[in-house]
Amino acid sequence: MFRSDTKMNHKTLCPIPWMSQSLRANGDIRVCCQAQHGPTGGTLKDDDGNVYNARTANLKETRNSNLSKEIRRYMMEDKWHPECVRCQTEEEAGMRSRQSYEQEIWIKTGSYKWDELLSHTQKDGTIDVDKIDCSFYDVRFGNLCNLKCRMCGPTDSSMWYEDQVKLWGPGYKDSHGPVKLVQNAKGKYEPDINVYDWHQSEHYWEQMDANISEIKKLYIVGGEPLMIDQHYEFLQKCVDKGHAHKIIVEYNTNLTNVPQRAWDIWKHFKRINIGASIDGVGEINHYMRYPSHFDKIHENLQKFATAEGNYKVWIAATINVFNALHFPEFMEWIILNKMPKVNDDDWRPIITPHPLHGPKFLNMRMLPKESKDVVHAKYEEYKPRLIKLINETDWPDHRKKSASKEVIKLLDQYSSYMYAKDFSDQVPRFWEATRKLDKIRNHSIEDYIPELYDLIKDTEPK
Repeated sequence: MFRSDTKMNHKTLCPIPWMSQSLRANGDIRVCCQAQHGPTGGTLKDDDGNVYNARTANLKETRNSNLSKEIRRYMMEDKWHPECVRCQTEEEAGMRSRQSYEQEIWIKTGSYKWDELLSHTQKDGTIDVDKIDCSFYDVRFGNLCNLKCRMCGPTDSSMWYEDQVKLWGPGYKDSHGPVKLVQNAKGKYEPDINVYDWHQSEHYWEQMDANISEIKKLYIVGGEPLMIDQHYEFLQKCVDKGHAHKIIVEYNTNLTNVPQRAWDIWKHFKRINIGASIDGVGEINHYMRYPSHFDKIHENLQKFATAEGNYKVWIAATINVFNALHFPEFMEWIILNKMPKVNDDDWRPIITPHPLHGPKFLNMRMLPKESKDVVHAKYEEYKPRLIKLINETDWPDHRKKSASKEVIKLLDQYSSYMYAKDFSDQVPRFWEATRKLDKIRNHSIEDYIPELYDLIKDTEPK
């Protein structure tokens, strides 16, 4: 087993490859959801090069795949693995990456200790799966969704199929290979081979049922996870077997619809974490996360304040070219409309954003230098305004202090991230995709985001 006679520098260590399992929308198993930006997307394969898929895989066996072992070895040598490029990029920009977030959850709280994990890890990265529980599952239950967000595509949302055909054609690539969209008997497009219904596999659920006693956290994503019936059935089993009280369930959800079934089950769990995927106020969110309605989302946010159960809710905004200018105004709205349990502590004050990495033509880095300068200037202009609003709240002094630091830090981080690379060669691609999708959806960037349009209208190819 791996041992070190000297104190290790743990800055590149992440507990995920030791105690977690991550599944794509198509059921392919990967080392971490953040690794989708790596060379292979973090996809785990057996010794013959076949991708592990949750429909048929032995979940314990996948934990010692060659890639999993290699990533652990890199981390133990205090090196960034190429698959971890997203966290590395965010750390280098001064942002709080998933790696640091997971360190806080699992290591700093004492749930796991590095010395103990490493004592059950061989030098080649192999772990003893009987000594290190798989206590964290990061699962995308297919691509069933009720929205078709501009930043997504058919791998993330079944609602995208029709627009995908009109925009780019009837084929696209997923991690397992090409997918062809064909019309069914009702004339609606769907994959010729449905790879996104893997969560109906009895083999997968049998393994999950057997492992309920080990689970400490479930991170459930979609598509839109609150639409997946099978996950409610599994949560009910956790309740019935008496383990729900020790399990944290976390979601990324668009929060457009919360069924009563969810409220009835959630109250039994240790805590329910909600990362609400909201990217702006009013029409800008409707444009980006079509066809959502902000008033309904706001109503559901407010329900958490009085709902029975233990909830922690945060607004998980995806910062990209569409809402880069709106970012400080979004924080202003959150401060003025503060809700109990929603970004209401020092752990995640104000807002919990993350940058859009791809597609590049929607990354805020695609803005030309002159446009970036305008965005940066707006961020600087808004800093004293946001701090003034914070100081006018009835929050305790320590909360005001931490929130003030946070807004400055976030605006500085996203300015730094924006300037770090030049993707302005993607401007023509941005206009092509935006104009085509506007036509398909009967939208207009001029009407929905006039401030952005005025900023970049001169870059549109004639």
